[in-house]
Amino acid sequence: MRVFTEDEQILLRRIRDGQGRNLYSLIDPWINGVSFQVNTQTESVDFIFEANPELNLIDRLEEIQTIVIQAVNLIKLFEDNGYIFTFINANQLPPNPFTFGQAAVNVPSIPYHFPDPRLSKMFCEYSIREIFVTPELDKFISDGFLTREEVRANRQWRTTRNALLVAIVALVLNVAFNIINIVDRQKKEKTSDPIKSGFKNSKMSSNVQSDTTTIMDTITVIKTTSTVVNVKTDTIKK
Repeated sequence: MRVFTEDEQILLRRIRDGQGRNLYSLIDPWINGVSFQVNTQTESVDFIFEANPELNLIDRLEEIQTIVIQAVNLIKLFEDNGYIFTFINANQLPPNPFTFGQAAVNVPSIPYHFPDPRLSKMFCEYSIREIFVTPELDKFISDGFLTREEVRANRQWRTTRNALLVAIVALVLNVAFNIINIVDRQKKEKTSDPIKSGFKNSKMSSNVQSDTTTIMDTITVIKTTSTVVNVKTDTIKK
């Protein structure tokens, strides 16, 4: 929906807890020394401030305007979205015009005419209405002032984020595993090279020795044959 200020959150909790059954009770903690004169026919609102030496009218006026604007806009916003309903209790309609608030009567006062016609109309409308709260408002506040859609979107975002983190971790582990396998294979290949070289040298030496033995045997046979031939030749001569 939107981000709510601290005062707006307090106002919403007061509505939920039954402390803001109407506009007057809703803004009651903020209007000490201030009353409102409402005319529902002309849709006009006048602020009435108690005149006292400690009153800083500019600052106090800003405070009252702020809380009034927040209150009437919250009521309209949450009524439009189905969190609350407002209704007119015909048995409790005040005479018109009427005054409510906490300013003392029959003491010096300072009036101020609220100039915004749109907000004045909303103020007049909600000043004679009662507020009915639905369970949806309690859930909204319990969820941290988030709508169901926002809660669902946050949940989906967390699920997506967790899935992405798992995928990244799995990818990193897979890359690390492949690197470790490559390093181990290279180490094994380096270790087996000298063994292969030694085996080749041993085989070559064995072949040389075998060839040498064969050659010596051949020479011996030749010598023996030559001796036999010589002996036969001598015998024939005799």
